[in-house]
Amino acid sequence: MRLFLLFALVCFTACSASKMTQTDLYFGQSKPDGTYVSAKDWEEFSAKYICSVFKEGSSVLASNGNWYDTASKKIIVEPSWLVISVNRMTPELSKRIDSIGYWYKKKFYQQSVLRVDKRAKLLFL
Repeated sequence: MRLFLLFALVCFTACSASKMTQTDLYFGQSKPDGTYVSAKDWEEFSAKYICSVFKEGSSVLASNGNWYDTASKKIIVEPSWLVISVNRMTPELSKRIDSIGYWYKKKFYQQSVLRVDKRAKLLFL
């Protein structure tokens, strides 16, 4: 019986430890004045805000995105950055992730930063 309980505890701990949240953040690079967030500005922003929140790591992908601007009633196409990080989500971490979007909008005059959270099961092969 003890062996069964130990086995069940190990399985429960291992299974629950692998369930994480993947957060994707989409950052448009075009600014309202027609310029773009420079590579230097992005690197400084990333070092100060993104790396301080995702201390265990993240991936950054360059991409092109489009979105519907309700003010101009047009589809906007722009280069963007996609930041992906997988973490054990807590209310505190969620607030810190939201702060990344807040500071990006403030510094670079953006309307929004898209955040997508989804459950992830991790397997290190």
